[in-house]
Amino acid sequence: MAKKQNVFAFVDGDKKARKRQSRIIRMVGMEAERRLAEENPTRDLKAGFPKRKWGSGGQPRKQSGRGARTVRDGGVKVAGHTAATAYPFCAGPNLGTFGPPIGVDLFGGGMFCIDPWDLYRRGIISGMAMLLFGTVGTGKSSCAKSWSSRLVQFGKKLAVASDLKGEWTPVIQRLNGRVIQIGPGLPTRLNPLEEGVRPSIDRMGNPMTDEGWDMMVRTRRLSILETIVKILTGQAELTPAEHAALEDGVEGAADIAKEAGRMMIVPDVEAALKKAQETAPPLIADACEVLGLSLRRLSTGDVAGMFDGLSTVTFDGDLPAVSIDTAALRGATQTGRRVASACCGTWIEAMVTNPDGGQRLVVYEEGWDAVTSRADLQRMVENWKLARDYGIFNILILHKVSDLNMAGDQGSQMAAMAKSLLADADIKVIYRQDAAALRSTTEELELNDKERSMLKSLEKGTGLWRLGQKTFHVRNDLTEEEVPLFDTDQRLRASGEDKDGQPLITAGGQSFTDWAAPDAGKDVA
Repeated sequence: MAKKQNVFAFVDGDKKARKRQSRIIRMVGMEAERRLAEENPTRDLKAGFPKRKWGSGGQPRKQSGRGARTVRDGGVKVAGHTAATAYPFCAGPNLGTFGPPIGVDLFGGGMFCIDPWDLYRRGIISGMAMLLFGTVGTGKSSCAKSWSSRLVQFGKKLAVASDLKGEWTPVIQRLNGRVIQIGPGLPTRLNPLEEGVRPSIDRMGNPMTDEGWDMMVRTRRLSILETIVKILTGQAELTPAEHAALEDGVEGAADIAKEAGRMMIVPDVEAALKKAQETAPPLIADACEVLGLSLRRLSTGDVAGMFDGLSTVTFDGDLPAVSIDTAALRGATQTGRRVASACCGTWIEAMVTNPDGGQRLVVYEEGWDAVTSRADLQRMVENWKLARDYGIFNILILHKVSDLNMAGDQGSQMAAMAKSLLADADIKVIYRQDAAALRSTTEELELNDKERSMLKSLEKGTGLWRLGQKTFHVRNDLTEEEVPLFDTDQRLRASGEDKDGQPLITAGGQSFTDWAAPDAGKDVA
């Protein structure tokens, strides 16, 4: 191919003259520098330092420019305002597209997807628990429900131990799960002394033996009975005589249940304690009488008919979701609600803490109420610590961080347990906070000034997601199908606005199936 040539060339005579004049000036200057250098051979007149031993271009030699060390760029340090101005199109890091979408990451603009089991596997989090904070009407409940239901569609399972308001009932039904409604006058009965689901292996990874399983069941029964007695009597701990009496009662109840050919129930323990009074030493006999009278409340008190017989429902571990609706207990006494919460929590956790049952979310609604109960608090602390062994992920919903202070006085054991829930939760989600709660929230969660200022003005449905030391500003998008399902405001207007007249956040008419990944419905862990 012929070399490309210019057909026309226009020459600027004045331009050529200027170039020639500049060249002459440079040559005169170079000659003057040469003469000065000969007169001062040991000084570099330009730099003011001793003269170089090589030319300005460096000394040419073999392997010039090479060496054993690698030159590293130290980066540029600038203020945040300068960086935002100089690099306006940079976005923060994201978590990728693993797991179901929550909504939009407002820092970067991409889809915010999160799967706690995937985050644990990738080393982003080490604790399998989340605390969700937000004042009334900020959208925290919708966030919990939407994320939980979408995780179910990605192959996980869901359990709500005690739904005090019945808000999760339509969600569980929509997921083809089972809702267990319990309360005074309802036909449903749960047996807190059920064995639960037997795992295939023990804690050491060995096959579960009959002896090992019997010991696990016995320990669980003693634990729930001790919890019930503490709630009913108001004691912090049982006396040695009461411990001995309770053990005798469980042993005797096992014989009664075996003779009847059925599962042990609470009345069996009452009967065994009454029988033990006749032959036990005086101190233990007195303890048997006290324990028997305390447990009698489950059969004759304000929770009678709910936990004093065989279960009328069975737990199906293959169901995608299950919840216990305790809204009918609103009129019961506080002690009655505490007993019901302990029994419901123990019953459902005996089923879901089986590592053979797959990966499951366990949601604790109305956390401000749960932390004031020693039994509920101890159970949550245990599940926080053993979540990885059980294969579960815990979600505790609170209004504000200071709700944890309701557990007890500063320095008390209850307060320490409540603080451990916060420390062991590697995911913290904060929705809008009142001005009065900002200080404690900032101190407890170690927020910076920018995050603190954002909490005061977060819009409904948006929140800060803290994953370790990383923070994401996320808007929880709901589909048109999800809005009426997850909304907890009974005054929802037909026009699609909330009680404050603000439009509800939706995803443009999409259904969740339009968002879900191609393998949605399968366990991606």
